[in-house]
Amino acid sequence: MGRVICIGLDGGTFDLIEPWMEAGYLPALREIAEQGVSARLRSVILPFTPQAWTSFMTGVNPGIHGIFGFKEMRKGDYGFQFVNNRSIRVKTLPRLLDELKKRVISVNIPMTYPPDPLNGVIVAGMDAPGVESNFVYPLEMRERILEISPGYEVHLHIGAGYLDSDRKRRAGIRGLLDMVENRERVVLHLLKEHPWDFFAVNFAATDQVQHHFWRYLGGDGEFNDAILSVYRRVDAAVGRIRDRLDDQTSLIVMSDHGAGPASEWVFFIDEWLREQGYLHFASRSPAKRLLSGTVRLGLNALSRKLPSSTKDRLMRRFPGLRTRSQGFIRRSLIDWSRTRVFSGEHPATLRINLRSREPHGIVNPGTEERQLRDRLISDLAELTIPTTGERLVEGVYPKEALYHGPYRDRAPDLMVLTAGFGHQIRGGPYPAGLGYDQTICRKNPHEFFVNGVHRLHGLFMAAGPHVVSRADPDGPFSIMDLCPTVFFMMGLDVPLGLDGRVLEGIFDKDHLRENPVKYRDYDLTRTGEAREKSYDRMEDAQKIETVLRGLGYLD
Repeated sequence: MGRVICIGLDGGTFDLIEPWMEAGYLPALREIAEQGVSARLRSVILPFTPQAWTSFMTGVNPGIHGIFGFKEMRKGDYGFQFVNNRSIRVKTLPRLLDELKKRVISVNIPMTYPPDPLNGVIVAGMDAPGVESNFVYPLEMRERILEISPGYEVHLHIGAGYLDSDRKRRAGIRGLLDMVENRERVVLHLLKEHPWDFFAVNFAATDQVQHHFWRYLGGDGEFNDAILSVYRRVDAAVGRIRDRLDDQTSLIVMSDHGAGPASEWVFFIDEWLREQGYLHFASRSPAKRLLSGTVRLGLNALSRKLPSSTKDRLMRRFPGLRTRSQGFIRRSLIDWSRTRVFSGEHPATLRINLRSREPHGIVNPGTEERQLRDRLISDLAELTIPTTGERLVEGVYPKEALYHGPYRDRAPDLMVLTAGFGHQIRGGPYPAGLGYDQTICRKNPHEFFVNGVHRLHGLFMAAGPHVVSRADPDGPFSIMDLCPTVFFMMGLDVPLGLDGRVLEGIFDKDHLRENPVKYRDYDLTRTGEAREKSYDRMEDAQKIETVLRGLGYLD
């Protein structure tokens, strides 16, 4: 029976880590890679936090666990609600281990709020509304966590998403480094003071710094080492964590997805749908259009002229000032009686306004639905960048091509992947006063866009007893492989019915021969969960919206 610790480097990518390891900047990660194995880790499509981390925690695809993004459609209307731990349809790794009488500690893993009551300690991740909430189980541990680490942050929202001055950028970097330090302090305390069989921690700062500072990489300015500084601080934390482990503990380092630069282009997908006749915005009177445009122009002008501190206060108080939420657009601006297709939970997803499924559906299921979907795939494939003629879209995937399971029907109908995952997609009508008049446009520098975005492949490293030292095992591995591999590392029977597989290639052959993988039929069904409402208070949902908007996950 072995112990396993899993360290997440959110958004970690070998594109950065490998050269930095070779240069000696990341000694702890380099030692793990040299003593164990490393390989690329394939995320899910779309490679976003909720579905990726849930696939890690369950070993199954989104069609089984039911998470397809940060939001899900509410029953009976076109609105959306945010997802969290309540929304997961199957038992997670911590829950299964708890049923096997194993002690679990989880720190900052997304999709763990509200925390499950189990034999151990859960410190919830980014879906928790903040340290004022009940983000720790057992609840009495909350005060102890904040006593050990008074500056603890669940998820730092740097600069309300608008790092538009050097002063704010410096403060943002300091905040991320402090967040890593506070996370490390909590982890080291829990490692020392609380018994555990499985431990998981996620360092989210790597993902956040990449979103905001990727454009400075390779430059010669003040912030060209911003991302490296965060990775070095996380590497130091990894080293101190590993120093606390005995030689019978298996160590996994992983990321939920990769990262890379965002391009200069934005694709207005709802406007494209309108131009193609798939979507119709509701007509408004000239007076209402004039008022809306005037308000928009005024807000954009204020945004450019107001000092940063004032903008921050406005954004925290009114997070929808600069942009209208997708839910609002769908409720008030779309003419559903004439709309056949609309962007879904994320602008990179499309939903068909299907009769008998949607409240005001007009597309007939069957032949009409399939023909419409095929035409959409064909039309999107022909889109090109105006100046270069390069393809905008790398692929458009029907949900049947990506997912299987009882909740596949809840997924968006089509997933749109831009070339290299680098071009960003925005929903809704053109924002007024910013000069957008084409569906594929260069980004307006006065608007907030993240400059680092997700990529499909993250990273995987493993070291410990029975893990062979091999630089390049067969890969890439899937993020769904980690759950069954953890079971095997702990000497437990692996649950039947998972999509992931035990990564047998990373283990010594003699160990595998003496300890072959064994399977067991666990009950994976989650029962008694209150899923109708993921957050009990509107205030908590608004806090989550503010964080996600600042990270560029909501338009």
